[in-house]
Amino acid sequence: MKRRYFFRKFFQYFLVFSLPVLIMGIILSIYSFIRIRRDINQKSESTFLIGSELINEIMSQSDGLAAIFNNSTAVSGSLHKILNQKSLDYKEYIAKDLISSILENSVTNFNNVESIYIYLANNHDMFYQTNKDVQTIRSATDTGWLDSYLQQDPGVTSWVEKRSFSNYEFESEHTAVTLFRRIKYYDGVLVTNLNIQTLSEKLSSIENYPNEAIIVTDSSGQLLFANPNAQSMQFDPDRDILSQLTFGSQKSRGVSGTVHYRGDAYILTDCTLGKLNLHFLSLVPRRDIYQLLYQIIYCVIIGVITAAVFCLLFSLYMTNRSFNQIERLLDIFSNVERGTYQADSTILENKRELDEYNLILNQVIQTFIRNNMLTLQIRESELKKTKSDLMALQLQINPHFFFNTLQSIDMEIIKKEGYQAAASQLIHYLSDILRYALEDSSTPVPLGEEIQACKEYFEIQKFHYPGQISLLWDYDEECKKYSVLRLLFQPLVENSIRYSISGPEDRCIIRIKILNREDCLRIHILDTGSGMDKKTLYNLRASLDREEPGSNSRIGVKNIHRRLILSYPGNPGLSVISIRGQGTCISFSVPKTPENTGKASPTLRPQGNKAEPA
Repeated sequence: MKRRYFFRKFFQYFLVFSLPVLIMGIILSIYSFIRIRRDINQKSESTFLIGSELINEIMSQSDGLAAIFNNSTAVSGSLHKILNQKSLDYKEYIAKDLISSILENSVTNFNNVESIYIYLANNHDMFYQTNKDVQTIRSATDTGWLDSYLQQDPGVTSWVEKRSFSNYEFESEHTAVTLFRRIKYYDGVLVTNLNIQTLSEKLSSIENYPNEAIIVTDSSGQLLFANPNAQSMQFDPDRDILSQLTFGSQKSRGVSGTVHYRGDAYILTDCTLGKLNLHFLSLVPRRDIYQLLYQIIYCVIIGVITAAVFCLLFSLYMTNRSFNQIERLLDIFSNVERGTYQADSTILENKRELDEYNLILNQVIQTFIRNNMLTLQIRESELKKTKSDLMALQLQINPHFFFNTLQSIDMEIIKKEGYQAAASQLIHYLSDILRYALEDSSTPVPLGEEIQACKEYFEIQKFHYPGQISLLWDYDEECKKYSVLRLLFQPLVENSIRYSISGPEDRCIIRIKILNREDCLRIHILDTGSGMDKKTLYNLRASLDREEPGSNSRIGVKNIHRRLILSYPGNPGLSVISIRGQGTCISFSVPKTPENTGKASPTLRPQGNKAEPA
């Protein structure tokens, strides 16, 4: 009960305190989510526009040089003539210096350009390289660009590759992005090597989020260059970048969507740029985008947990307070029932401290106390009247007349049939039972005497129902030393026989089990009779505490129930359990009281043993 009360109060307080926090958290979360989604679209569009301008700017840095050699036949012709001759005249030397100045200025003016090669088909396999002037392919350290040029489809005028090479023999290889542009008149190519570190720094300048990864790939998805955030993600450079991502929905380019990489979630933006079909990818960790939303959710969770702890402590305090008051009231009620309550005592020392609720409760308690005391007085009067009536009825019977008559009958039977006659045995049993019953009913007797009296009564019943009834006992010998009321068993055994045997074919086994508990004797009387249906059982239980004038139905059971309640304060009386067709069990408890040390009744025969049939 206390636990149920505690949980009920906890849930009530928890709803009151946590519901506003939850509602506010939901509203803020929805608002933040809408704002974040709008910001994602705006920033994705901004990143795409700035990134496309940056990539077009980088990739167009060699457009001016390509235009010079493709549109000016004089310049391209002079370069072709220079590459085909081993010795140069004055004019050719001036032209060579002019072309060298143009190429060197391109490298100087654009910090992301590492070196430029110009190759026109010639008889001596000569090409021009910035910082090295004119040299032969055989003596060059980097020749991989020529293989790419020769293997490329002649119809492709420009393309981009990521290559590893070294500019000098003593230098270790490094990686660069190489841009190829064909020179249409002399079957040549303009090669521009772009510095990856510089390109990565340019990509870092357009980041919208601290951990945003920006990647540029070629048309096949191979990584060309990326900002440091993307480099730390350690993509496989030999595989398509998109194939290394796990898409949460159907993959579509140019649209923001959620992807997963190595267990982390990212918001992806994928766009195609320029004639080179380069792909611009932006990967933003979802935790960075929804950081504000997560903070709101965390605050709501902390608020709910705080409310739960507060409600838990408050509910515990209120429960203890309420049940302490209840226990105090129960103590008062118990004292009233035992008659130890002092009428002049008060529930609270200072009645000025009482609020309206406690004032009403105080008046109710005082009214209950007065009514309960009046009820106890009425019950005492009724009990005294009942005892007087029993004594009056008992005095109306002349015990000497009955016993003398039974003795005369017994002598006549012995004369004719001897001492072992069954009729003589019945008279002895009847005489013992009458003497036992007519003694003072208010005086407790040892349990052994009560058991023996029940056994003798059952022997008489066996003459009425030969072979149809059996009585089994189950008890410890130690139980016999405790005192009980007279005639507890006999009316209940009679009731079991009466409602179990209705014809010569019926059988009934009665078992009386006495359990020695810590502070009481628990007694069960079970029979294998016809039992009762649910309606009959309900009516019997209801009638135990209800007086029905003129009714003789199960009067023995009702009398035992009333005697237990009146004789033992706080005793609940009889408990009846029955199943139709299987039998009935009647249970009750009596407190342990030591055996009366007075002289035992001399009329009872030796008592039976534990668990023996009667």
